[in-house]
Formats: sequence, C-alpha cells, structure tokens
Amino acid sequence: MPAANAAIVAESDSSITLPSVAAPTAVIAAPIKTLVEAINSPSPTPSRPVTPSASEKELLLQAELESLEIVIKHAEDPENWTRRTAYSLVTDDYRIHHLTAGTLRGDGKLGVKPALFQSKDQQQVLSVLHVGTDMCGHPNITHGGLLATLLDEITAMTAIPNLPGKTGFTANLNINYRHPCIADQFLIAHSEVTSVEGRKAFVKATLKTVSGTLLADATALFIAPRVPVSQITEQLTQDKHAANGASSNGAAAAQV
Repeated sequence: MPAANAAIVAESDSSITLPSVAAPTAVIAAPIKTLVEAINSPSPTPSRPVTPSASEKELLLQAELESLEIVIKHAEDPENWTRRTAYSLVTDDYRIHHLTAGTLRGDGKLGVKPALFQSKDQQQVLSVLHVGTDMCGHPNITHGGLLATLLDEITAMTAIPNLPGKTGFTANLNINYRHPCIADQFLIAHSEVTSVEGRKAFVKATLKTVSGTLLADATALFIAPRVPVSQITEQLTQDKHAANGASSNGAAAAQV
C-alpha cells in the first residue's frame, strides 16, 4: 500500500469505532430467551362461567322456596296448618319407580321437594313446588300433562286421609286449563274436600303462580277400594302374567 494511502487509513481508523463481534449475539439472545420462556411457561387457564352442580341448584331452590311469603305464612300458623314431609312414605327402594318422588325429580324437572302443608281438620292441602325447564310441551311452556299429574297428586293427598282405610284411587279428574304455565317457576297447588260419601271423596283444586295467576283448576272423585291395595296389586300382576302367557302360547300355536 502506498504510504499516502496507508496514512489515510490509519487516520480513518483512529476516528471510527467499530462494533465488537459479540454485540449482535447479545442483542439477539435477549428476545430469544424471552420467546423460550414464553413457550415453556404454562398457558393461563381460560376463564369459564361457573355452573352450579345439581345439588347446589337444589340448595338454591330450597332457600328460595323457604323465603316465599306463602311458605312463611303457613309455617308460622301451626294452629291451623301442619307441615308435612313430602313423599315420607315412599321407601328408598321404591323411589326410583315412583313418578313424582323419583322419575320426575331432579335438575330441570321437579328440582326440589315441595313445601307441603295440611290443614288441622285434614280438609285442605297446600303444596308449593317448582317446575323446571325440561318438562315442556311447547317451547318454555310446561307440559299440560305434568300439570294434570300435579293436580291429581294434590287432590289425592287431600282425599285419601278422609277415606276408609286411608287409601283410594282416582275415579275421575276433570281439569280446566286457564293459562299457559311458563317453565322454571314456583307454583302453588291447593286442594280442598267438598264432600265425603262412604267410600267416595269429592275434591276441588287450583294451580296458581306465586303472583296469583290461575293456571288450572280441577274437580276429582276418589274411591276407596273394598280390599287392600296389596291384594289388588297382586291380582293385577297375576292377570298380567296370565295374559302374557296366553299371548305367547297363541303366537307359538300360530307358528306350528
């Protein structure tokens, strides 16, 4: 290199500061480290809406039921009303076969045991119950067949204590549907004996919302059997087996 050019380069080198070789590595390492940490760190759990369990829902319904004015009113009037435990006579073994104590009970259905009151003279029964969202006919409207079941049950609770042998069967149930029943609400069923004639008890009943809207009313006739219910059940079971056997024999004969 010529001396003049060498002098120029030397002069330039003295005024220029070159970056060190390690500098780019340090600059790149920081974001890489951050990226690795982000990959290895656990992802935050996404927030989910808290859905109460079936038992929690039942407890919430129970608390709401007990706070209703009509329940408080009857509970605080022991001179005229006695609080009864719903389905207390239904055994655990039989509960799974019982329509209202077992099959229809649960979240979205009959979600809580009703508050049940019987008048001291045993002429009236009042039941405060809840119908859920899963027993509809038309969308969000409780099935009329369920309302019929509730009316049949409340009239039976009223009639049977007034019949010989404290038992009976529905002979007639006449229902007038007055207003659609929106699902997921508390209802008030009330029944009263109108007359008793030997083995017959005549009863009337209403089904209302808590606010007082009449949903349906009914009249019913209950008749006490002449023989114990167990005997009737046994006979009906025998008749069923006999009919099934005859049907099977007939089908077999037709194949011969």
